[in-house]
Amino acid sequence: MEEYHWSAVLGDFTDDFSHLACPHCAVEVTIAVGDHGHYSAIRDRNLGDVDRRDLRPAPSEALSGTGRWMYETAVLDGHEVLADGIASLFGKAECPRCAGVFDIAAEYTSANRPVLR
Repeated sequence: MEEYHWSAVLGDFTDDFSHLACPHCAVEVTIAVGDHGHYSAIRDRNLGDVDRRDLRPAPSEALSGTGRWMYETAVLDGHEVLADGIASLFGKAECPRCAGVFDIAAEYTSANRPVLR
């Protein structure tokens, strides 16, 4: 199974944001990973990110597949910030609106994986 969609989300994690629909209530949730924190929030045009909730990073031993490969590569290359960001992206987020908890990587994949024919 091809995993090309991950190339679009991985930055240097200094100020990276993704927008995902909550699988429980469909509200758009901002996922932030960077110098200002690792959190989920509702983005308000005038107020910025409101009702922030800390992300729940995946423990390194729980990572598998592409997440494990990316994490281990970052660690081996000495990129701790990148490794921490990957652990967050493959962890869980809480929706600020409904408090439902969801798997960030699964929702990102669902929203961004191209259909290959």
